[in-house]
Amino acid sequence: MCRRISIGLVILLVLCVSAAGSGSAKPVVELLPAAEVSGPDILLADIAEFKDEATKAKFGSIYVGAAALPGSTRRLTLGQIEVRLRQAGVNPRDFQIVGAAEVWVTTGDKLPAQKAAVEAEDALAVNLFSDSSPSGTSALEAGNPSYGKTYIYQVVVPVRDIARHELINREDLRVEEREGRTIPSNLAAVEDLVGKRATRLLVAGSELTVYAAEVPPAVERGDLVTLVAAVGSVTVTAAGKVQQTGAVGDIIAVENIGTRTVVYGKVISSELVQVEIGGLR
Repeated sequence: MCRRISIGLVILLVLCVSAAGSGSAKPVVELLPAAEVSGPDILLADIAEFKDEATKAKFGSIYVGAAALPGSTRRLTLGQIEVRLRQAGVNPRDFQIVGAAEVWVTTGDKLPAQKAAVEAEDALAVNLFSDSSPSGTSALEAGNPSYGKTYIYQVVVPVRDIARHELINREDLRVEEREGRTIPSNLAAVEDLVGKRATRLLVAGSELTVYAAEVPPAVERGDLVTLVAAVGSVTVTAAGKVQQTGAVGDIIAVENIGTRTVVYGKVISSELVQVEIGGLR
């Protein structure tokens, strides 16, 4: 009886603390669903909008990942972005992060100067299908400087067959040069793959895209974790049993072992799931 009363008092205190602190506004960061970069690095300012310039000036230069190969796209999930914030010494909980749950970041295939040159070349193609082309060349070749052009680009390939759901290590990969009339889209960089698990059988020597790997789940169905609800210095915990697979940052269902009640919380690590105040009941 006393234990129930004490738990009730703790929850009541937590709710009061939460209500008292609700007046302090957090900086708002709105993630964009898609963005484009031209350099090798992706910064927070590249993929998000800030409600005020002071926040942008303070946090916009935080590195959140390496850009994909030119002309390719990579995905950044909210969980990955929060990890980069922590690595920069910033607590994601100090922000109000809104907007997209994941950002697709495309690396421009040409620098501005190169784009201007291509546009100038395209302007010469006015008589693309005329018969006035120089002797020995077709009208298509004469009017389009890029006709028949091949590109040399880099791809990441496995050095051996990698089974589905097998973790990918750096020594499992190598970078090769390929040649073609076009550059395939969504090609993966080494950073996109190392430490993740294969989504399918990856055949040795095959070109890998960003879809070839996924973040390994932090928890799987049946795992035992600690449920935690906290505001300030007040923390309430309970033992839980995971009901579905989830990666860091995912919202999953967990059974409170003590009450047999299913609650929902965010995966913080392989041992910790954070629920909202009152969610432990």
